[in-house]
Amino acid sequence: MSVMRGFSLLELLLSMTLGLLLCTLLLPVLQASLHSQRFALMRLDVQQEARFVLQQLGRDIRMAGSFGCAGPAQWPAGQEPAMPLPENGSLALRYADAGVAVLPDSAETERRGLRLLQAPPPWLPGQVLLLSSCQHIDRLVLGEQAWLEAEGDTVWLRLPPHHPIWQNLKHHHLLSLELQPLRQLRYDWQSSGSLWWQLDNDPPQRLSDDLASLTVQARPATVCADGQRRWWWMVQLTMQGVSLPAYDMQLASRMGAAC
Repeated sequence: MSVMRGFSLLELLLSMTLGLLLCTLLLPVLQASLHSQRFALMRLDVQQEARFVLQQLGRDIRMAGSFGCAGPAQWPAGQEPAMPLPENGSLALRYADAGVAVLPDSAETERRGLRLLQAPPPWLPGQVLLLSSCQHIDRLVLGEQAWLEAEGDTVWLRLPPHHPIWQNLKHHHLLSLELQPLRQLRYDWQSSGSLWWQLDNDPPQRLSDDLASLTVQARPATVCADGQRRWWWMVQLTMQGVSLPAYDMQLASRMGAAC
């Protein structure tokens, strides 16, 4: 007859002691693994945020000074500069968005206007528009001596007979004439750790809260055969939170006709 026998108290205490000792030895390994995982996730988040900021900033800088096939050289005199330089933790950029082809109509005598070759976007009064071509740019504000008028399937840009644009048409290349909305962007990183982005008069948007430093430098370089000055930009970005090398980006503004 076999006798059923369990563990003694001494055996239980010994096994529990060995188990606790094993857990004590494995705990630092587990903590190091969790710390490494948290650091990798935080590093990935910072890298993705830096990539997003550089992508947004790079896109806007490339568009700076681009007004269809015109560039800063055709920007009207007496206006704010087409290519303002970064200053005191801020950067203002201007470019023209996709526009509508325009055709002057010599038959319009009493109510002079420019015929749009397609329906324009729903521009609101106060929208700054550029009448631009490869040779000249005129700036006007919708609702101030300029308005859109639909006649059947045709949309006209109406201007008073004495408007300077009628005299300036002789400076334009009429086959490349476009009516384009002017976009004005502003970056502001004066606040510690924060980068703000604002389009036209819309409320500012926060792009990043983990910014350690942002350096933006611009220099003109003459690289075109006709002497047009191209702008080269150097951007250096560092992020807070983890020890990452600075992100460097060099790019050129896409302005005017290609060299």
